[in-house]
Amino acid sequence: MGFWGTFLVARSDKPLTELDDVRELAGNVLWHGEGDDGWQVLQLHRAPEGWGPPMTGGDDREDLLTSVMAQTASPVLAAIVLDSDGAQLIGYSPRAGRWSGWLKLEVLIDYLEWQYREHLEVDDDEELPDDLDTFWEERYREACRPLYELVPPADVAAPHAVAWAVEAGYAPAVDEVEAVLAGGEAFAEDQFLKLLLALGLPTPAPTGDLLADSGEGG
Repeated sequence: MGFWGTFLVARSDKPLTELDDVRELAGNVLWHGEGDDGWQVLQLHRAPEGWGPPMTGGDDREDLLTSVMAQTASPVLAAIVLDSDGAQLIGYSPRAGRWSGWLKLEVLIDYLEWQYREHLEVDDDEELPDDLDTFWEERYREACRPLYELVPPADVAAPHAVAWAVEAGYAPAVDEVEAVLAGGEAFAEDQFLKLLLALGLPTPAPTGDLLADSGEGG
């Protein structure tokens, strides 16, 4: 089964697991990577308590991210991954503020609450057209529409992601970031790491052994 959990990315002069609010998640760490300039990536089994897409920034569920940002005085980024199929991205930076986006929402929609999947329901007596591919593409597009109103699609999210990266000291190209956000990697984890590179962040290298099986489901 795929990975269920969260990636946390931040720049710090000490291990992220020693920061307030992250320390209590140390037992969830599957992988810890470090790159140049103090950048670190934590892969956490399962999301922090209460996290679940869509995260809209309208409550205190994202206090962990703002806490890390305050402690590091640097941008922070998270990806909430569902079964390796897709993810919601949430970034904060001291000046640009919050941004969010999706990785493969069209696949992720199957894991979200029914209110967002109601367009996928087919009545027993509904006559299906011959062109089922187009039929289901339209159904998924309608199911995703309200979620894109809450968390924007790639073309809207990309400039905000770039502003986040610029504040972090990098100068990525908007079109390259948008292409990754709109991409379709087989595993959301691979797509997220590819996004970090597109944003200009250094490639993280593992700091220790894998602590648990990232393929653990549910």
